[in-house]
Amino acid sequence: MRFLIKNIKMKRKIIYITIIILIVLSIFYIQSKQNIENICGKYKQKEIQINSNNIIVDIADNDCKRELGLSNKTSIDDKGMLFIFENSGNYSFWMKYMNFPIDILWINDDFNIIGIEKNIATSTYPETFGGEYFSKYILELPAGFSDKNNIKVGDKIIYKKIN
Repeated sequence: MRFLIKNIKMKRKIIYITIIILIVLSIFYIQSKQNIENICGKYKQKEIQINSNNIIVDIADNDCKRELGLSNKTSIDDKGMLFIFENSGNYSFWMKYMNFPIDILWINDDFNIIGIEKNIATSTYPETFGGEYFSKYILELPAGFSDKNNIKVGDKIIYKKIN
């Protein structure tokens, strides 16, 4: 009987310790997600316009923000992320660590859309997209946004500076 009681107490201790460890790990995971902007700095937000659509975008304008991209988000609703590069080039994008599908638009230095990849699924990783477009800006939008708003190659982006 004593052995059975000791065994039950030992199992309870193990369960309690396991629960505590899981709680601590969960807290660290949540804090790391919340503090991800502290790593790269806070994203500036700007407004752009495509046709009659005004879109608020987070600006990814340094290597750290461009590398992180949308991988720390669970959705973007009707917002987007605008990647700004110092020089025009052939920039490929992939869906590594992404949590939702997106449309990606490649934009030249005159703010004209020169390429669109629609409804890119998270399962496409490690496939890359857009390397054939010589662009200076890349815009990521929610999947289906470009079809829903009739956005097409040749459309012009108007970049509005807001603070």
